Amino acid sequence: MLENIYGQKVDIVPNEPPDVVETIPLCVILLRKDIQSEWTDYVWAPIGIALDAPKGVHGKVRLEGDRWVHYFLECDPLELHRKDAPAYREGLAQEGKAMLWVILGEEDNPDSSLPYYVQLVTASPFEAQDYLDSGELIVEAVDMPELLRMHIEDYVARCPQDEEFIKRKQKKKYHDDHSFGQQSLHEIRNLEKKRH
Repeated sequence: MLENIYGQKVDIVPNEPPDVVETIPLCVILLRKDIQSEWTDYVWAPIGIALDAPKGVHGKVRLEGDRWVHYFLECDPLELHRKDAPAYREGLAQEGKAMLWVILGEEDNPDSSLPYYVQLVTASPFEAQDYLDSGELIVEAVDMPELLRMHIEDYVARCPQDEEFIKRKQKKKYHDDHSFGQQSLHEIRNLEKKRH
């Protein structure tokens, strides 16, 4: 039994074997920092993940300090897929610590309280790289909360390991030394007579 950021007890009971898709509710923490620039007043960046954030907190202030504010940015749950277990293993070891990747898009709804929306949160560095390559979205790595790291490690451990691919050698049909198409019809007929 572990506690989340709100002091609530959270009990993660693993399934055996893991579901094809497992979902984990979470919320992105978005930083707005005041800057002095002729082009913009603020810098925005995802800086963390809140597990089990209450519903309806989108756009609400989580913490506030001198010239900075942390906002809750609601998003879809994190999805874990069995086929992506090798990618999650890679993500758990990124830069010596477990990482998540937050993909943000610019909000085009003028009524939105925040200038960004969450396109995706992923534990796969390969999936994050695909979004980074597009160049259209903001992709940022954030630290994975310890409770989530433990859960994903357990999930990955329960996923079946992919069998190593072994290339098998082709068996030779005939042991006679000849190349198809390079011999005359007369020579091929003689070879066939020898075999029978």
